[in-house]
Order: sequence, then structure tokens, then C-alpha cells
Amino acid sequence: MAQDEIERTIRRMAQAPLSRRGFMHATTLSASAAFLAACGAKSGASASAGAPASAAASVEASTAASAAPSTGAVSGDIEKELFMYNWGDYVDPENIEAFKAKFGVTKFTYDTFASNDELLTKLQGGAIGQWDVSAPTAEFVPAMRDQKFIQKIDFTKVPNAKYIEATFKGVWWDPTNEWQLPKDWGTTGITLRTKVVKEEVKTWKQFFEVAPKYSGRIVAVDSPGDVFVAPLKSLGYSLNTKVPAELEEAGKILLAFAPHVLALDSDQYNTKIATEEAVMGLTWTGGILELRDDPETADTVYRIPEDGTLFWLDTWVILADAPHPNAAHAFLNFIHEPEVQAKETVTNQYATPNSEAKKFVDKKMLDDPAIFVPDDVLARLEGAEDTSTDPIRLDIWEEFKSKIGQA
Repeated sequence: MAQDEIERTIRRMAQAPLSRRGFMHATTLSASAAFLAACGAKSGASASAGAPASAAASVEASTAASAAPSTGAVSGDIEKELFMYNWGDYVDPENIEAFKAKFGVTKFTYDTFASNDELLTKLQGGAIGQWDVSAPTAEFVPAMRDQKFIQKIDFTKVPNAKYIEATFKGVWWDPTNEWQLPKDWGTTGITLRTKVVKEEVKTWKQFFEVAPKYSGRIVAVDSPGDVFVAPLKSLGYSLNTKVPAELEEAGKILLAFAPHVLALDSDQYNTKIATEEAVMGLTWTGGILELRDDPETADTVYRIPEDGTLFWLDTWVILADAPHPNAAHAFLNFIHEPEVQAKETVTNQYATPNSEAKKFVDKKMLDDPAIFVPDDVLARLEGAEDTSTDPIRLDIWEEFKSKIGQA
């Protein structure tokens, strides 16, 4: 990567502290023509993660050390250590303990990154051979492959990959299905406390129109890849546009919006919504659906905007020069054992790309359109390309942040 691109990456990394499982539910894909049309040659976009829910209430699965039997074995000796570099708290703790018990792993190191950019910057800085597995967002996989940061997965050692839905296979970020294993995915949308916000807000356009009325009571995630979606889709543009005039038009909307924003917050936005410090939000689903399901905050709604939004897909990869390659393959296979994967779905409240795992997810969750998106909604979703180093976006984002709350 050129030096100026590295500098831009570092700038963006500092601007967008994310926590993949800080506060997020998710939605899932069906193998539908609607999704394929929406996906085209695009990938999942990044977002933040979700607060855990009770697995006992929603998963008909064994817990911790009694996890389901494996459908296949990893050839070779399983090393007694596994080093993971991942979004914070992005694996169910009981599943980690079950994996350790099942394979005799005595040391499971879990280091965290705050964004895809931080992950890439760390690897570009020479941290090769330090970790075994990671979970980048899909559109970052090609860059990791091209820069030799990841290795091909030996899928003969990951037989549970057979459960991955066809929708997630052969997509542009890995057309030969060699470099990654799908993990889960989600969306970015509009959150409202409807006992306060009485207007109809079903689109990004309506979101910006009513924003001045609720000035100082609006929260947005601290993530340019997500925030840019709102003005671009409100204008009818692709969220991946590189057309300067379109980006500048979107920038004008953001700069007019900025003074009305209480805070950019990727970690505690749901708390602000819960206390009514904020009554509108540009958020992920994490933490929001818990508010919706709590009688005290049941007026909380999360909406996928009718003028479109993005979806993101996270993936498992094995890093180059992984010190424990057999343990890495064993983990990838283990985490997609259907009952284990279902537990991940409930804990992270992301939907799974594993079709067999859905049999162990409670029907109430499967029927929730905010989590498992209906086919007609899938057609309005757009995946993200990597726009993190676009200089126009970087400049707009810096100015936008400088005007937050400056009414």
C-alpha cells in the first residue's frame, strides 16, 4: 500500500472506533433471486456488533462442554494453543470453553481490533505469524489475500462448510471459495423512540427532514462507512459511489445534519436511546432490539429504510504463517457445527449463513423481520466496496465530525 494510503487508513482508524459485538443484532440472507440481484458484484459492509441475549431462551442446543459432535475431524495433531485476532467479544464465551475442552486446547488468546482498518494496519506493520484466525468484513478479504496476509483454507478439514448457504458462495470477494468462511451479517438503519418521534420516518430522506425538530437528541454510529449510506441513499445514489459531485451533494446533507447530532457513538448508542437522551438514531440493530422487547422501552423501533441501506458480511480467515494451523482449522469447523453456530446466533444476535444451524434457533427469532429480513426487503440492500481511502470521503468526514453538536 502506498504511504499516502497508509496515512489515510490510520486517520480513518482513529476516527472510527468500532466494537463488532458492542451492541448489535443482525439479519440473515435467504438464497433468493432478490438478494442475488441486490448483491451483484458487491460485498457486505462493516458495522458494529451486538450485546448478548440469553442462549437458553432461543437455542435448542447443548451448552459449553457438551457441544454437538463434530461432523468431521481435522487431520494432523491439534495444537494446544489458538491465537485469535477479532472484534471485541465476538465469540460466545461458552463456545470458546467448549472448543478448548473438546480439543484439549489449554491456551486460547483473544486479542481485539476496533475496525477493519486497524486489522489491516496491524498486519501491514509486520504482525504476521502472531495470530491464527481473524474475522474481517468480506470486502477486505481481497486486500488481505493480495497482500499475503491470509492463507487458503483447507476445506477438507472444515467439512461443516457444507452448511453454508449457496447465496454466500462464489461472491466477488472470494469467487473460488478458498480464502474465507462466512460468519454472519447485518444491516444499518433508523432507530426511533416513537412515543417522542410522532412523524413517519421510514426513509433516510424523512430522517434528515425531521432531524432539526429533534436537534441534540440524535445519535449516530461513529463509522463513516455507515454514516455515508444515509445521505447517499436518500439521494438515490449507490453507497459505493466514487462520483465527486454525488459525494459532495451527500456531504452537504451531512454538514447540515451535524449540528443536530448529540454524539457519534458506536459503543453506547443504545444507552442513549434507552434513557431518551437520544430519540433518533442512525444505528445498527445491536442493543436496539432488546429495548424494543423490554416493556419499559417498547416504543423503540428499528427500521430498514425504504430508500435502501447496506448489509455487511463478516468472515472467518486463517492468517498467513498461523502458528497453530490445525487448531485454526479445527476452530472453523467447530464454530459451524449447527448447534454451536446457533448459539453464536443467539449470543451475538446476528443471523447465520449456516442453513442447518437455523433448526436450533427459536422460531420467534427466525420470524423477526428485523433479524431475518424478508425477501422483498433484501432487494433494497446494497453491499459495500472498500471506500475507506477515498480522499473526498475522508475530507467530508473530518469536517462533519468537527461540526457535531455545533448548532
